[in-house]
Amino acid sequence: MTSLDPSFLRERVVAVVVGYHHPDDTIECFRSLAVSQPCAPRLLYVDNGSEESECRAVFDAVPQARVLRLPRNVGIGRGFNVGLADALAHDAELVLMLNNDVVVDPEMVAELGTTALREPTAGILVPKIYYHAAPNRVWSAGSRYRRWPPTVVLRRTRGPDRGQWDNSTDLEFATFCIAMFRRECLCEVGLLDTDYHVFQEDYDLCIRVRAAGWRVRYVPSARAWHKVSLSTRGGSRNSEAWRLYGRSEALFARKHRDWPWLTGWVHRVYVLARMLAEGKPYGWRPFRAGYREGLAASLHPPPRWGEPLNDTPEVWRDWPSAHTTADGALDNP
Repeated sequence: MTSLDPSFLRERVVAVVVGYHHPDDTIECFRSLAVSQPCAPRLLYVDNGSEESECRAVFDAVPQARVLRLPRNVGIGRGFNVGLADALAHDAELVLMLNNDVVVDPEMVAELGTTALREPTAGILVPKIYYHAAPNRVWSAGSRYRRWPPTVVLRRTRGPDRGQWDNSTDLEFATFCIAMFRRECLCEVGLLDTDYHVFQEDYDLCIRVRAAGWRVRYVPSARAWHKVSLSTRGGSRNSEAWRLYGRSEALFARKHRDWPWLTGWVHRVYVLARMLAEGKPYGWRPFRAGYREGLAASLHPPPRWGEPLNDTPEVWRDWPSAHTTADGALDNP
């Protein structure tokens, strides 16, 4: 159990959940945050273009949350930037960013927050993330660059967690299905790069954060569970997901030419070979089309904190004066 000051959690930590459809998963995510110990952080929901009825379901079930709604899906980076900017505008020192298909341990927020206060050069902090469907199997303990075949891979386990990833360490990369950000880091480095609609925006920011001298820190005592690929149906025949994957790969390659083994032709051959080896040849055509789009797309600098964003959400509800109940419970949907 951590000893983080409850008043700091209540007043200076904001948990931002971005949702696109799947309101039941969003509500489950918020329910897990609401019972955080020693108390819940401020809760912020950004609806990224779901049906109005789906946003209303979350609105009704999570009365503690400030609710912002975007009229259409603007992509994961732009959606999260709306939440990040709103949290910073409300004086957050630490911002926890979550996909809506994540469930957290009651002590996870405090574990990440305690580490952030103890290690002031940690700009991004990530927990140990398990498969939701296999609760004792590690899906991600951060990510690393693999030299051959050249790519970024998750640090994970093939079987039950037996402490293989129990040492806290600095990371090269991290997936942002759940991550905590330090205010000073975001103000210096900028927000998520909105040239990416989905995919690669997390690894892009990790490169920028580390280049600025901040650390990406893995905190194994903090735990979460991820319902992998509920939004993008990764690995399926969803041609749009494959197209966006290809587009983001091309953008990443153009923006980070100083990582030649991660962005050059050898990496592209590996991606194709992996599709074929995993029995997904259907992904190649839309991936290639998306890659060509990414090669032709205009490149823009990542948005900076304080600059106007492209997206202005509707404010459905502000934070209640007391954003948690005495026991941290949420109303039933």
